[in-house]
Amino acid sequence: MRNLLLLIAKYGSTITLLFLEVICFYIIINYNQSQKEIWGHSAGLFSGYVNNQVQDASDYFKLQSLNDSLLVENSKLLSTIINYRVNSKENGFRIFETQDSSLLKYTFAPARIINKTINLRNNHITINKGIKDSVTVGMGVVSKNGIVGIVKNVSENYAVVMTILHHQSKISAAIKNNDFHGTLVWPGEDTRIMNLMTLPRHAEITRGDTILTSGYSTIFPYGIEIGTIKDFKIEGGEDSFSIDVELFNDLAKMTHVYLVKNIGQVEQEVLEIDNE
Repeated sequence: MRNLLLLIAKYGSTITLLFLEVICFYIIINYNQSQKEIWGHSAGLFSGYVNNQVQDASDYFKLQSLNDSLLVENSKLLSTIINYRVNSKENGFRIFETQDSSLLKYTFAPARIINKTINLRNNHITINKGIKDSVTVGMGVVSKNGIVGIVKNVSENYAVVMTILHHQSKISAAIKNNDFHGTLVWPGEDTRIMNLMTLPRHAEITRGDTILTSGYSTIFPYGIEIGTIKDFKIEGGEDSFSIDVELFNDLAKMTHVYLVKNIGQVEQEVLEIDNE
């Protein structure tokens, strides 16, 4: 009690002044129409600002779940596009419906990159999906802008992907306009330039032509765009072109990828081994 009395004695005049100012402010606002309107407008602006900041903070914490849901939707859309493209190429203009599971040859699942190398001779990325997510060695990995690599090692919760920027990477690729195909490799220099080898010298080639996956493998489906022809040449005494391909993908900027599962991969590989 003594401390309370001392506090009142010390700050009593200030407290009284503040109390009277609040009463005066209340009377002015409630008994003067113009001041009341000004107060209402100002209070509305302040309330709107606070609510907007609170909503922004709330939206920020929801971004990850929203981003994950968008990736899932994108993987479904990508699956529809690729399966339609594959079936259209094989069956002319036959109607494609995703509800018909017999026509689904590839499925796609999103994953997030949690580690990567980009400037080494042999580059890898690590993704946050593993055995528990049905990831297996040999699955293809793509992004919205092209191919990324092939799964090489898998644990329960993670997978390591050998990217196309690796000296062991060899991807079957074709020229979109005429289907001449060859092997896409990385020379080991520019991370945006790959080399398309073994195209015969009679192939029709034009700078700017689009290069895409040929579909001549069990890993990547036909028609995933890879890049464009930047330059080409025939070395002396060679029977095939050496083509510089500028990638659509920039692996340095990637944060998310999609795992490609070929539903008929095992069956095809067994059949091909039996006929070797």
